[in-house]
Amino acid sequence: MTSSDQHIHCDISDGIATITIDRPDKLNALADSMRGDLLEILQRVDSDSAVRVITITGAGRAFCAGGDIGYLRELKSRGDEAGFVRLLDEGKAVVQLLRGSGKPVIAVVNGPAYGAGFFVAIACDLRLCGETASFGAPFVKLGLGPDWGGTYLLPRMVGTAKALEMLFTGEGVSAQEALRIGLANRVWPDTELRQRAREFTMTLAALPADVLARHKRAVYQTMDGSFETTADLERRFQLENFRSPACAEGIAAFLEKRPPRF
Repeated sequence: MTSSDQHIHCDISDGIATITIDRPDKLNALADSMRGDLLEILQRVDSDSAVRVITITGAGRAFCAGGDIGYLRELKSRGDEAGFVRLLDEGKAVVQLLRGSGKPVIAVVNGPAYGAGFFVAIACDLRLCGETASFGAPFVKLGLGPDWGGTYLLPRMVGTAKALEMLFTGEGVSAQEALRIGLANRVWPDTELRQRAREFTMTLAALPADVLARHKRAVYQTMDGSFETTADLERRFQLENFRSPACAEGIAAFLEKRPPRF
């Protein structure tokens, strides 16, 4: 099944929703209604029980270059603060949905991911990268600051000092550096990225969706909690897992030395 807005497309097959930011002539920079279109498509696939994994990628040679600076200049020149606030609110809603979805959300980063594109990528659960992928948050060079939840997400991935270095300088990091500091999960040759990412997501799509959802909730809900709170939450989720059909099937398959059928 395929759905489309002007610059955001979605294809669903084999339980995987592939959302593509499609404005390659502008390196998929976000302008006008694109944030709202992305949010609308994410809401649809998040509520679709047939979708087990969500992936986000870019058309052409970039993942997403961030906000369209020309469009921001238009807003600034006409003093359209309400328009700018709308962009901020839509961006906030996008990353909240990415984090809050019970489905695994994976960024397939096929090139530069900068500004808003960077923060979309790090709001996803995992980042699978081509070798020419790169990441950066050059807001300071525009006299702007990070949004899209970036000041929450980035320090938790790379540590406070590295996060502040990236934000202070606006300098980017390569795919290999991103792998080293914990921003990237995998880096593959560009020519292999789509196929390898598909194989990876198919593996996740074959796993019990309710158990993966609890994994995600447990990790994110306990990031700021005490050890006691974390242990209590783990205990509750593990009991829910134990009661599920997936657990019975997983144990049976292990003992019978066969692949599980979730």
